[in-house]
Amino acid sequence: MIVCCAIDVTMFGMNDPAQTLMQLEGYIRDGRLEMSEVMATQFTDMFLRNKKRSGQEQIMLVRGLQILCDVLVIRKKFPLAMASAKTLLRERKKIPTADDKIGHYYQDLHRCGKAFALAGKKRKGKAFFIKAFKRSGGCIAAALDGVTTIENDTKLVDLFLRSLEQSGPVLRLGQSFMLQPDNLPAVRVEAILEALEGPNLSLDERPSQHVQRLKAQISAIENGEMAANAKLQSALDSLKPKHDYYEYS
Repeated sequence: MIVCCAIDVTMFGMNDPAQTLMQLEGYIRDGRLEMSEVMATQFTDMFLRNKKRSGQEQIMLVRGLQILCDVLVIRKKFPLAMASAKTLLRERKKIPTADDKIGHYYQDLHRCGKAFALAGKKRKGKAFFIKAFKRSGGCIAAALDGVTTIENDTKLVDLFLRSLEQSGPVLRLGQSFMLQPDNLPAVRVEAILEALEGPNLSLDERPSQHVQRLKAQISAIENGEMAANAKLQSALDSLKPKHDYYEYS
């Protein structure tokens, strides 16, 4: 159990869990991380004490644990993040299917991998990253965190490079360049390039090929030689009639 200072839960709307979760997510967006940690700790403890949770309450608990784990990682409280990740995975197993509020199971495996690796439990973290990659079908975000939190691991490097091979083209979303494989989270190309050009991948020759490809696509988008969203453009093109109407008149 994570110990934290006591607060009056009613003042944060704990009697309305859905509203509390919205508050938590808002606090994180606003950078109020200390308050988020306090609220998420109280929120999850409240549900964990209830041993006869409904299905909806279990979903609320899991979402609270996801938020708590993420906040603890951001605040660099890695041992506490690892403890919350253990609880998260235990409770998430009770909801094996995907849900709009809590996402996919592989995303919690990814969370566990990151929390364990940053807490110094590299071997266990690696196992979670590999499971997340396999269960997702090639999540770049999980593979990227794997190579950035666990240095010079050939297995994780291979998974990362494999994820890029099936990533699809660079997309411009707002002011950012992203890679977003089908049905998987988007990842900033800037972070990918930083990993590809960093020392952790220096023992492999493949990263330079990916660097060249990504930079060439970014340049093509900036110069107007490539659609900012090639996937969307391809979908729109597929809707265009292949024959002129007047050919049939």
